[in-house]
Formats: sequence, structure tokens, C-alpha cells
Amino acid sequence: MTASANAAFLKRAGVASRHHAQDDPGSMTMHVPGHRPPPAGRGAPSDNQATRIAQAIAGYPIVTCDIFDTAVMRRLARPEDVHLATGARAAAKGLIRCSAEAFREYRLAAESGARADLVQAKDDEIAIATVYRRLQASGVVTDAVAAAALEFAVERSVCRPVAPVLAALLARQPGQRLVFVSDSMLPGDWLATLLADCGYADRPEVICSAEARCTKARGGLFAYVLRTLGCAARDVVHLGDNPHADIAQARNNGIAALHLPHPPIPPEPQDVARQAFVVRLAHSRRRSRATLSEAERESAASARTVEAALDDPRLQRICLFPLIGFTLFILAEARRRGIRRIYFMARDGYLPLAIANRLMARRAEPFEFTYLHCSRQASLVPTLSDDLPQLARLIADGTTNQPLHAALNALGIDAETTVGMARAAGLDPSQPVRGEAGYEAVRGLLAAHCDRILAALRDRRETALAYLGQCGFLEPGPRIIVDVGWRGSVQKALTTLSGAAPAEIFGCYAGLWPEAMAGGLGLDTAAGYLFSFGHPNWIADTVRQGYILFELFLSAPHGSVSHYVSKDGRAVPVHATEAEPGGTIRRQAVSAIERACLAEFDRLDAILDGAWPDTLDAASAISEMAPLLVRPAARDVAAINRIPYVHGIDSAFNAPPVSPIPLRRLLGNMPRAIDRIRNAPWRSGTLRASLPWPIPNVGFPEFCDRVERLRRLFRLN
Repeated sequence: MTASANAAFLKRAGVASRHHAQDDPGSMTMHVPGHRPPPAGRGAPSDNQATRIAQAIAGYPIVTCDIFDTAVMRRLARPEDVHLATGARAAAKGLIRCSAEAFREYRLAAESGARADLVQAKDDEIAIATVYRRLQASGVVTDAVAAAALEFAVERSVCRPVAPVLAALLARQPGQRLVFVSDSMLPGDWLATLLADCGYADRPEVICSAEARCTKARGGLFAYVLRTLGCAARDVVHLGDNPHADIAQARNNGIAALHLPHPPIPPEPQDVARQAFVVRLAHSRRRSRATLSEAERESAASARTVEAALDDPRLQRICLFPLIGFTLFILAEARRRGIRRIYFMARDGYLPLAIANRLMARRAEPFEFTYLHCSRQASLVPTLSDDLPQLARLIADGTTNQPLHAALNALGIDAETTVGMARAAGLDPSQPVRGEAGYEAVRGLLAAHCDRILAALRDRRETALAYLGQCGFLEPGPRIIVDVGWRGSVQKALTTLSGAAPAEIFGCYAGLWPEAMAGGLGLDTAAGYLFSFGHPNWIADTVRQGYILFELFLSAPHGSVSHYVSKDGRAVPVHATEAEPGGTIRRQAVSAIERACLAEFDRLDAILDGAWPDTLDAASAISEMAPLLVRPAARDVAAINRIPYVHGIDSAFNAPPVSPIPLRRLLGNMPRAIDRIRNAPWRSGTLRASLPWPIPNVGFPEFCDRVERLRRLFRLN
């Protein structure tokens, strides 16, 4: 492409032009009043190294500095990952005819092809306009100019200054000239804009290979710099990270050079490369030099402010992609079914609602989001006036190991009153509710005082319906409820309680057990995202290893809804009082999860500029959470087990998710121990906590297989 054609291309790209400082010799010094540079990432020079840089450049009239990986760093591990984000933005704007993942490969191939064409030319470097013209000619890109501008916009969003380099260069001696010298396809004006974004003054001077048509790597650009600046090589000192292009070639041209190396970035892991582009971008962002230290600071801050919360920020962030995938699924289902009213159930819907609001801030869609203070207890209990045995089972399961006099808290009957009721029924009010005997005691208590129980249920039903009416839930028409799921009991209860037709209430769940499909809950009225209803069984098996973790990661910093009461003419939800100190610990932990999750979302959104996918496959959604579900480390289990969040029906007690099996019992009755682990809410966590340290970490299915092999072996002997 000719120089004039290239200039026209860049003008159409709409990037503001900046005068190069060589056209204005008077702007040699830089001073930015009040500027506070952002922090650099790990691997950048320390404050001591900043002093060393300042000492190394002292006495030289001219300082030249490389740009990428020296003056600025990307918040992505690999430069080519910029093309994933560019592809996502371009797809959202209709500028490409392929997926974001495919665009990355086409973009890299177009650059390689353009460079191959240089073999027949005298130039050493290509321009970004050449690459995008090539992509447009092949039909990948619909508008080369706009697509190229998008790539630059992504670069601006991910680049951050190397703080010690920035500090040293801004504090250089008066009259000392600074020139940025880069091997880059980007034009000088674009690079100057990028540097200005990063705090290197308003009018940085830039010389780049795209415009000089020669590179540092082949040595020609340094000679070009000396000719352009009209200076002797002895007057220049160069800063750079590449030992060949920046150091050896500078010295070959008689220029002093200071090497500022950075550690090499390993290639993208194969298991990550198979995931959706948003997962790949997040992984790349976390592994970049510019953000590794950020994670370290988050870890230290978490340890200081949330003493009993998850002590590894990685554990706080792994719920992000199940959450994003689940939320995208909810919105996609609502679009597909033409439903605009979406009710996010209290606590499970707390974070999905937060993500949905962030996503909808980027789009203009007529959804109506409501955070419904509702729970399994608040919706199901009022419907059980015709089924006291089921109510007894629900109460017994939710008050396990509590005394019988606490069993009627769920119906608003206090312990003192229940003591008298139990004695009148010939029952011991101090009897622990445990096993079948506990269930029979609760059932006997309900049967002996049937009229009083039915009156309490009628009151609960009236106030529940009043609350649902206030929230618009009882208005006719289709509506979606959002819940973590597993059994779909809330949807069934709300359908019964409201008297709505089953087809008018549709449920979106993180997952449903296949056996939940009964009683009006089926493919037409409910869908489970992470597994069931058509998803591969291996995803179901993965989630089953630790389904209780979804209850933690999709929780809220408030208690469960117990029931509703009338207050000032309105029905008000009553949140159960959680046992302490467990309740405070849980709220601190989920608040930390919320902060970390939303912060991670916002960081990715800054890169994507709102170009989130409309769908995310289930395998990608659970990819980062899978190791914790299937084969957690001992420290992960210990960290999570410090957060008691498994609640009873009235949340009057809570318990940790893992109750380890003592080694003597594990070895003494292995079949019984395996059954106990199989029924645990976190199978793999219970297994890891029960096995002594020297035994290698294995998943539950693998452990069962090995135990069976040993049993067969001993029988043979």
C-alpha cells in the first residue's frame, strides 16, 4: 500500500491525529501536573530499578525507549489474545463474518501472509492497514478501516504503563529529549495516543517501523532514528526488553542500551484453548504481567478485611463463568419464549440479577427484572395444609438434631408454646429431631394440634399471596423464575400457591436433577443450564461432585426468607435469623465473593466494551470451577469449610458443607463410608477431607473404583 493510501486509511479510521514531537522541537521536556501513574504489574522493575534506570540515562541528551513490554504492558498474557477481544467487538458490530475465535486465527494468518510478501520488497515492516485490507479481500472483514480501529481500541483498553519506567522517564533531566522507538504495525499517531493514555505526557515523540519501513530487529530503524534526529549515536541511550532487537542492534549502531527484561509468557494451555473466548480472555488477563500483582494485592486485602472468608481470590472468582453462563442462558430463554418478566429468587438469584443488570446496561431490551424475596420454605410451607405428612418431613429434615420444641418455628410458633403442645401430645419436647423417630415425633405433634397448625398455614398463605401480589407476580401472563434449582420445588410451590396455570410460570435453573421432571415440571416449563434436559451426562456428574458449592457461590449477603408478615398494610418478608457466629462469617464470605466476581466482570467488560456473547456453553461455564467440584486441594476444602452455609428450614442453625469421616470409621466400614460420601453435598470435598495427607488426591468415582479393586484382590487372596 502506498504512503498516501495508508494515510487515507488511517484518516478514515477516525483516530485523532497527534503532531509528532520531531515537528515541534520545543516540546522536549515533559511535565504532567498532578499525574499519578497506575501501578505496574509483577515483573516490572522495582523502585530500586527505577533509580537504576534514572542513573543509566543520566548524561545522555536523548533517551529512546521501546514501547510494548518496556514502556507499557498489556493486561493480556499474549499479544495475539488482543485479536480475541477484537473479534468479539467486531462480531457485535457486524464487522466480521466469523466467530471471535476464528477471527483470531484469520488475523494472525493475514499478518503472516503480509509479512511473507515482504520477501520480494525492500521494506522490513508492514502496516496494519495492509493486514486489514487483506482480511477484507478474503471476506473475513466487512469494513477494513472500522475493524482496524477496533483493534486499536482494544489495545488502548488493555495497555498499562510500567510504573518504574514511567517514573524514571518523567523525572529525567531538564532538556533531555525522549523518543519512543517501536517495531509495530501501528502508526505513530496511534502509538502516541496509546502512550498519552498511559501517562507519558500529551505529545510523546514516536518513531515506528510501520512508517519508517524498517525495523529494530534488522537494525535499520536505529539508523533511521539517528538520521531523523540528526544526532550522533553517542548522544543516545536506548531502553528495551528484547535482547536482540533492543540491545544487540542498538549497540551495533553505536547506541548505549539498557536491558529491561521480562519473564517469558508460556503458551495458552490446551484445556483453556478449548473454552469459549470470554474464558480464554479472562485466563489471559489473569496470567498477564500487568495483573499478577493485582491478584496478590487482592489476596492480602481479603486476608485483612474478611478474616474468615475464602483466603484465595481464585476461589472467589471461579463462580464468575457459571454465573455469566447461567445469566446469558436466562436472557436467551426469555428472548426465545418472548417473556419479559423475570423474577430472581432471593438468595440464589442475587448475583445473576447483578450480572443481568450489568449486561442490560449495554443493551436496550424490554426486560422487567424483580428480586423476589421468596424461598422454598416461604412458598412451599403455605401450600401443605392438605399434606401434613409432607410438612412433617420438611420440618424434620430442616431441623435435624434440634430439640422438638424448636420444630414449629417455621410456622411462627415459639419454643415455649411448642413445649406445652408437645407435652399435651405425650411427646418429650427435648427429644432431638433425628432420623425416623424424629420425623414421627414431628408428625405426631402436627396431628395432635391439627386445627392450630392449619390456622398457622392459612395465615402464612394469606401473607405470602399479599407479598406476591405487591410484586406483580400474580398478574396473568408468562413469567420466569430464576433459581439454582436441583428439584424445582419453588416453581411447583409458586404455581400451586398462586393458582396460575403451569404453562404461565417458567423456571430457569443452574441445574435440575432429571428426576425433578414431574408434577408439571418438564421441558415446556423449565430448563436446567449446566446439566440435564439434553446436556451431556459428564457435566451432570461433574456438578454432582459438589453441587452445594453453587449454593455458596450464588448466594447473597442476607438470610433466607422465612415467611411474610403484615406491616402498615403491606406484606413484608421476614429473613431468618442465622446462627452466630456462622451467620456473620457467611455474610462476610459471600460479600467477598460478590465484590471479586463483579470486579472481574467489570475488568472483562472494559476489554470487551460490552461485546458479551449471547450464549456460553455449559462446558466453558464450569471449566474453571471443575477442579474444585471434582478434585479440590486440601487447602480449598479447608477454606470453604470455614464458612457454615448449609441451613435448616428456618436457618436457626447452619453447618459446614463437609463433615469428614474419621479414618478409623473409613477403614472399618468402607462400604458404609462410601455411601455417606456419595450422599454428601460435596462428595469430592468430603473425600479429600477424610483421606490422610499422604494419599494422593483422587475424584470420588476413581476412589470407588480403586476400593472395589482392592476388595476383589483381597477376596482372591
